[in-house]
Amino acid sequence: MSTEDSKPGRTGKRATINDVARLAGVSKKTVSRVINQSPFVREETRVRVNAVIDELGFVPDPQARGLAFRRSFLVGLIYDNPSPTYVVNMQQGVLDALRGSGFELVVHPCTRGSETLLKDIRTFVERQRLYGVILPPSMSEDESVIALLKELDCPYVRIASVSLDDPGAMVVTNDWVGAAEAAHHLADLGHSRIAMVAGPQGFRSSGVRGKGFRDALAERGVPFDDAYFIQGAYTFESGLEAGRELLAMEPR
Repeated sequence: MSTEDSKPGRTGKRATINDVARLAGVSKKTVSRVINQSPFVREETRVRVNAVIDELGFVPDPQARGLAFRRSFLVGLIYDNPSPTYVVNMQQGVLDALRGSGFELVVHPCTRGSETLLKDIRTFVERQRLYGVILPPSMSEDESVIALLKELDCPYVRIASVSLDDPGAMVVTNDWVGAAEAAHHLADLGHSRIAMVAGPQGFRSSGVRGKGFRDALAERGVPFDDAYFIQGAYTFESGLEAGRELLAMEPR
C-alpha cells in the first residue's frame, strides 16, 4: 500500500487534528488557529493547513473545540414571539450570517411573563455553554434578561427600535418608518377610519411605532380616533382579542 493510500481519510479512519498537523508540518496549536480563523497565522501556513484539511476531509469536533475555548460554538436565539413567519425569517437571517463561520444556531422559545423565565434562560445558557445570544424584540427590552446574561458573562446582541446598549451590542431597527409606511399604504388605498393594534405600554418599540403611525396619518390629513388605538401585549392571543374588539365597533 502506498503512503498516499494509507493517509487517514483514505483508509476509512477518521482524520484527527494530529494527522493534519503532521502532514502540514505544523503544531496542533497552529492547526487550531487556522480552524478558528485566527489572524495570527501566516497566509502561506493557512493555505497549506487548509489544503491538508480538505485532502483528509477533516471535520473539527465541536465538543473538543468547546472544551478548548470553555464555550461551545453555539449561538442562542431567545425569543417570545409566537408568529411562525417572524421566527422563521429571523432564524434564516441568523443562519445566513453564520454560514461558513463554524458556528451553529440553537433556538429557545419562551414566555416573557413566565415566573420561571430567568431560571429557564439561565439553564439554557449554562447547559448549552453558549458562545453568545441574540435577543429580538420584545425580549431585547427586558433589562432583567440583560442583567442575567451579564452575570453569566454571556455576550449578547439586542435587536430593538431604539438604542438600548453599547453600539456593539445593538442592531437598531427603524420601527417609526415601518409604522409610517403602513399608515401611508392604508391612506393610499382610500381608507379613512384606520385602526392600530399597538404593543404594551412601557415598551419603547410600542411607543415608536405608535408615533410613526400617527405622524403619517396626520401628514396625510387623515383623522385618527383614539378609540381605534388598541393596546396589545405582543402576543398572538392579544392580537386576536384586539381584532375582535375592532370588528365589533360601530361604525367599522
